[in-house]
Amino acid sequence: MFGALACLCTIHSAFAATAIPTGSLTVDRTLVRVGARSQLGWQIAYPNPVVTDIVDVGTTGTITPKSTLKMRVRTLGVAFQSGSTLLPCEGSWSKNGSTFTRFFYGIGTSVVPTSILVDTTVSTNDKINFGGRGWSGSAWFPLHTTSTSDPYVIVLKNGNSAPSYAPAYDQASAKSFLSPYIDGSGKIKIGSRDLIILWECSTAAPGTTYFDMQDLVLLVTFE
Repeated sequence: MFGALACLCTIHSAFAATAIPTGSLTVDRTLVRVGARSQLGWQIAYPNPVVTDIVDVGTTGTITPKSTLKMRVRTLGVAFQSGSTLLPCEGSWSKNGSTFTRFFYGIGTSVVPTSILVDTTVSTNDKINFGGRGWSGSAWFPLHTTSTSDPYVIVLKNGNSAPSYAPAYDQASAKSFLSPYIDGSGKIKIGSRDLIILWECSTAAPGTTYFDMQDLVLLVTFE
């Protein structure tokens, strides 16, 4: 008794994405007797990993995706205080010049680094900006954003040097928040699709003791 088997079955990937393996499967005969064994042949091509810069970061820090991507934002740390009093910081974001929308508000002890605070899709050539500011205890300090050239906010990519500023009030330095993302030479070690953004949220002058670029630290990932 014979069973039917489709001949020369060929499987092709339905996706054009280079990250997905492609290949073919072939069978050596059209019919196979029950209990007999057929010879199968297959070829699979595994693409080489492609490391590509999929976002542009302008001179000010504005982020422009080169294709439609999923964007996720996490807060890695907050170290903002007056004396021993912990003060809150706010993180916000804007797309294509829209009003900045808050996604984080809290003090250092309220930070959950694994929590995804923004989970959205951005399109090719969207203009993405982030803002951060601190609360003085009675009023907000100025909002510092990536949309302008501003020494109070830094956007870091893979391979950039981590900043080394002396922290005020014996706070942990920015590097403590970044320690999982820094290699032995002090360089940022993140994916080619990731960004880290740092803020100084006070009005301290650059170069002074209280200017430590650790008040608010974000991780932005694209996929």
